[in-house]
Amino acid sequence: MPNIIVKGLKKAYGNKQVLKGLDFTAEQGEVIAVIGKNGAGKSTFLETLMMIRDFDEGTVNLFGKDVGSLGAKGVRELKKDLSIVLQPTNFYKNLRVKELLELFRSYYGKSADVKATIRDFELQEHLKTPFDKLSGGWKQRVALAIAFMSSPKLVILDEPTTGLDPYMRDVLWKNIIRHNKEHNGTILLSTHYMDEVERYCDKVMLIHEGQSNVFDTPANLLAKTGHTSINDFYLDRIGEKEAVR
Repeated sequence: MPNIIVKGLKKAYGNKQVLKGLDFTAEQGEVIAVIGKNGAGKSTFLETLMMIRDFDEGTVNLFGKDVGSLGAKGVRELKKDLSIVLQPTNFYKNLRVKELLELFRSYYGKSADVKATIRDFELQEHLKTPFDKLSGGWKQRVALAIAFMSSPKLVILDEPTTGLDPYMRDVLWKNIIRHNKEHNGTILLSTHYMDEVERYCDKVMLIHEGQSNVFDTPANLLAKTGHTSINDFYLDRIGEKEAVR
């Protein structure tokens, strides 16, 4: 059963139509990149899935529930199955990593397993380190660990590896993919790192002028278009040099 089904999604801000009938489906265990130039509608689409943005027309079904038919209580309950990692990452700077994990466990409830999170994200060596003293890569690892600690069904990542070296990027992605598949979740990635899209994502959705212009696997996109990389495909489709090589 798909975790997410979106049909005919429309949203306007005044006279400006931002989403123009967007369709989208995400299966359990998938990592999907949502790409497009600035102003294409990516943020509005993701904020709709976060249930912090109303929509005008269409249907949004998350985990078998119709978002449009839910009341305030139903939305609050459904949000418990979501986690979001934004840039930049800021937590209580003086709290140690172990204290941060315990703090968020108290928010998430009994379902959160701190010991498993420490093991899965290999946080042992920094449990006593204040968050503010961590490097950028370790801060992102802790942020991802906290996001996955409640075993969410949907995780939205916004540029999760910006500024990290290739090794730390690979370490984080291996953790993300493994944890997501183990818990039958869905990852939605918003990024300009097209190499990560090509290497780690199961599918790519290009939003262009408020619609799902392309929605396919990276391999299929390259085979169909003849491009040698997702970066070249992206540059060709949007006609602007906004991707990061």
